[in-house]
Amino acid sequence: MAEPWILALNAGSSSLKFVAYDLLFNRLASGQADGDAPLGLALEQLAMHGAPQVVGHRIVHGGGRNKAALLTPETRAEITQAAKFAPLHNPAALAVIDAVTKRFPDLPQVLCFDTAFHSDNPAEATTLAIPQHLRDQGLRRYGFHGLSYQSLVRRFADETSQPLPRRLLALHLGAGASLAAIVNGKGIATTMGFSPMDGLVMATRAGAMDSGVLLHLMECNGMRAREISDMLNTKSGLLALAGSASMKQVLATDSPAARFAISHYCYWVARHAGAMIAAMQGVDGFIFTGGIGENAKPVRQNIMARLGWLGAATQNTWVIPADEEAEIARSAAQVLG
Repeated sequence: MAEPWILALNAGSSSLKFVAYDLLFNRLASGQADGDAPLGLALEQLAMHGAPQVVGHRIVHGGGRNKAALLTPETRAEITQAAKFAPLHNPAALAVIDAVTKRFPDLPQVLCFDTAFHSDNPAEATTLAIPQHLRDQGLRRYGFHGLSYQSLVRRFADETSQPLPRRLLALHLGAGASLAAIVNGKGIATTMGFSPMDGLVMATRAGAMDSGVLLHLMECNGMRAREISDMLNTKSGLLALAGSASMKQVLATDSPAARFAISHYCYWVARHAGAMIAAMQGVDGFIFTGGIGENAKPVRQNIMARLGWLGAATQNTWVIPADEEAEIARSAAQVLG
């Protein structure tokens, strides 16, 4: 990589994807690191080819930010503050930012926010009907997977050779899963809310949950907040229904529990899809993305069969691979100018 290059970093709660691009956004190298020590080694290996021109980071929670921003003491303080809303993700991203700063102290770094795509959702879609003093603390519906949705909108014409439908339902179905209602390229509603735990049934997350269940667990089962959070984040969803968090494995298992888990999963995707379609006042096309959305054809077919009442609109269905890292690189380059 003797030519100038861009580094995109996508930090999860326990792992990190990294991709190097040239200035035309051609992929030069990629990999994944688990933990800080492998990240340090990866940075050392990349540094052998010279420092990148800019590093872009995926930040799950950007608070009130509506677009990517250059890392400064002020923006770092903002994502630190937003960490209370995304305790599994923002601290991990901050650790990666600090590791890059230590290795490349003068390198520009750009923060790319998963919440930004949904920042212009109407107030009706984002406001929680709770007392004002709590809303003033930032409690609202934010939405996530924004970099994925932003990428789908930008790449749609190139991927399909067709214009972007005016009313588009995007289905990001992976270990984490959400839907987004997109009108004229802008998000207007999404299934994830205050946290990534809301909305669809996921690999290990329960999805939408009656708050009365949580109160019952606290009052009658003696469960504390941390224990409930662990249960809802890591022990629910497909794992709880079928004994496996892998949709591929569930599809390959011929058991009553596996069959019910698939039916349950698709039922709730279709049911939430109805709400998204109502928000758009109709639908003109569908995009599937994410590991399940791209690879699990039986799941796609099951979901679309449940939406058959929509008629001809269901014929406009596409599968587009997710590419959050390229979106991070493009956003970083744009901010840097």
